[in-house]
This record gives sequence, structure tokens and C-alpha cells, in this order.
Amino acid sequence: MKGKFNIKLGALCAILSAMLVVPALGQVKKETGDLFKERKEQMIKSIKLAPEKEKAIIAVEEKYAKDRKEIISGMRKANADLEVAFKAANPDEAKIKGLVDAIRSGQDKLFASFKNQRDEEMGLMTPLEQGKYLMALGKWREEMAAKYKKGAASKK
Repeated sequence: MKGKFNIKLGALCAILSAMLVVPALGQVKKETGDLFKERKEQMIKSIKLAPEKEKAIIAVEEKYAKDRKEIISGMRKANADLEVAFKAANPDEAKIKGLVDAIRSGQDKLFASFKNQRDEEMGLMTPLEQGKYLMALGKWREEMAAKYKKGAASKK
């Protein structure tokens, strides 16, 4: 009798634990882009822009994020193709050159995308707002660098 009670109690605990863990797992599965977007929106709110400026800057972010997804997708494909090309017994130098050029072109487009986004966002702000924005971006960059260093140190 006591054994059945322990089995039922254990099963109940397992079910309740699963009910608590499963929703948490769903929250952890956010994409990096979503986390980046949320953090950027928090940063924009922290500098206290007018609501219409906030909306305009978020729209600029979304426009460039869409473009970057396509650029990154192309770069990932070219990178995967480059790995395959190097695994060949006799790698085709012309094919590798074309893939290297595609990756470099993608990098150039990606960097230009970030610069153009920054310039467009800054064009929506006054000089005081631009200063606050740049300071907030700098703080964010420092936080990310600290997280990276902490993560790299823990892997050693």
C-alpha cells in the first residue's frame, strides 16, 4: 500500500515539474533577433523619445532587419558551400574564389546595412537625442562585451 502511494506521489511530482518546466523552455527558445529587437526597443524607450519618433525608429529597425536576414541567409549558404568545396579531394580554386567573393560581398552589404540604419535613425533625432542614443548604444556594446568575456572565461 505504501509503495503504491510513493509511486503515485512521484508521478504527481513529475507531472507538476513538467508543467512548470515546459512553458519556461518555450520562453528560452526566442531567436537572437527577437532578443536584439526587444533590447533595442527598451534602449529607445530609455532615452525618452517622442512616441512618433520611437515608432519611426522601430520601423527603420524592422526594415533593415528584413534586409539583413536575406544577406545573412546568402552568406550562410555560401559559407556552407565553401566548406563542401574544401572537402573535395582537389578543391576547385575558381569555385572557392567565387564563394569567397560572395561571402565578402555579403559582409560588405551587412556592414553597410548597419551604417545606413544608424544614419537613418540619427536623421530622425535632434543632436541631444543623438547623443543620448549613442551613449545608450555604447553602454549596450559594453554590456555585450562583458557578457562575451564572462562566457569565454567560463568555457576555459
